[in-house]
Amino acid sequence: MGRPRMSEELHKLRGTQYRDRHKPSEVTAGRPKMPDHLSEEAKREWRRIIPLLEQRGTLSRADGASIALYCETHARWLQAKGDVAEHGIIVETTVLDRSGEQVTTRKQNPALKIAENAERSLRAFLREFGMTPQSRERVKPAKPSEQKPTKESPFSHLDDEQ
Repeated sequence: MGRPRMSEELHKLRGTQYRDRHKPSEVTAGRPKMPDHLSEEAKREWRRIIPLLEQRGTLSRADGASIALYCETHARWLQAKGDVAEHGIIVETTVLDRSGEQVTTRKQNPALKIAENAERSLRAFLREFGMTPQSRERVKPAKPSEQKPTKESPFSHLDDEQ
């Protein structure tokens, strides 16, 4: 049986605060630009995931490269999945045996391995972005971007009275 959890006050007294989960992030929120080099399928995924990350409040302008990698991996996963759906998990190939005769063999579709690797990578990306059930609470929201104060009109108080 483990030790009972210490209170926040006792942690403060002993100086054993846990890695300051309560401290806000120092990273300023922002929206990264979509890279031009993305494939069409990757661009589609970019347009799908960016609003989700913005809604979570975890997106910054510096996240563009990792999101681009995620989107290209997603496009690769879809392509490999399509190949597996079209040709099946097992494919037949024709090879030459020792005597030079053609022999048909069955082997695993190479696209299946690509799809599996992409799935592992996608899961790791989603964990990094805080988009899995377990990682949601670990990701800190980005600091809101500082807006330039708008110059108020000397007559703006008149709008409120109407």
